[in-house]
Amino acid sequence: MSPEDIKNLVESNKIILFTKGTKDQPMCGFSHHTIEVFNQIGKPFECIDIFSDPSVRPALVEYSSWPTTPQVFIKGELIGGCDITMELFQSGELQKKVEAVFAATEA
Repeated sequence: MSPEDIKNLVESNKIILFTKGTKDQPMCGFSHHTIEVFNQIGKPFECIDIFSDPSVRPALVEYSSWPTTPQVFIKGELIGGCDITMELFQSGELQKKVEAVFAATEA
């Protein structure tokens, strides 16, 4: 996978998470918590397991300039990792961002 492939994934999905493990089987606590937040919001999102292909992680880091996972993108924008996602969720800002993405496409 290349940084261009990552860009295409990010731009073609409303919400995409790059995680350690899958939606059903996260392989680290940070990925688990991040996935759980999006499950609670209840809108569709994609998850890419960085362990499924060894070329994903280096391409992701090159694309985002963010060294850790999970990485959350909403409407093409890097939101951040688990800590930022949790802070935004607890303040209600994450839900607003997600709702805005879906409201824009449903209108």
